[in-house]
Amino acid sequence: MTSHDLRVEPQVSQIPRLIDWVDACCGQDGVADEIRFKMALALEEAVMNVINHAFAGLPPPHLITVRLDITAELIAAEVIDNGHLFDPTTAPDPDLSLPLERRYPGGLGIHLMRGIMDRLEYRHSNGNNILRLEKARG
Repeated sequence: MTSHDLRVEPQVSQIPRLIDWVDACCGQDGVADEIRFKMALALEEAVMNVINHAFAGLPPPHLITVRLDITAELIAAEVIDNGHLFDPTTAPDPDLSLPLERRYPGGLGIHLMRGIMDRLEYRHSNGNNILRLEKARG
């Protein structure tokens, strides 16, 4: 297993750096382009949610760490933050049957993550939110 860690500042400007890092880590381990793309997209959504929502009204330091574990069978990532407690695995699916103008804003990122990952898990430990995303390599 290969493990990688990246500390991400809670700023939108960090997203390209995150995507480049995921691409480089996956490239080193020969992860297929489709799997690499899906993991980068899911992590972009997860980290953007943390940046946009997790730290509202909380004093610094605001910490985000992304951990990537790559095995022959699986690529797994954890997004760890010290923001407000939030379990995205319990968020309701958006009602996609409603016309756009009647939909509640938000929720599509979590819906997307559920659709492209094989597994999402959440836990809260030592004051941190930990979201685990898993995708099989084969």
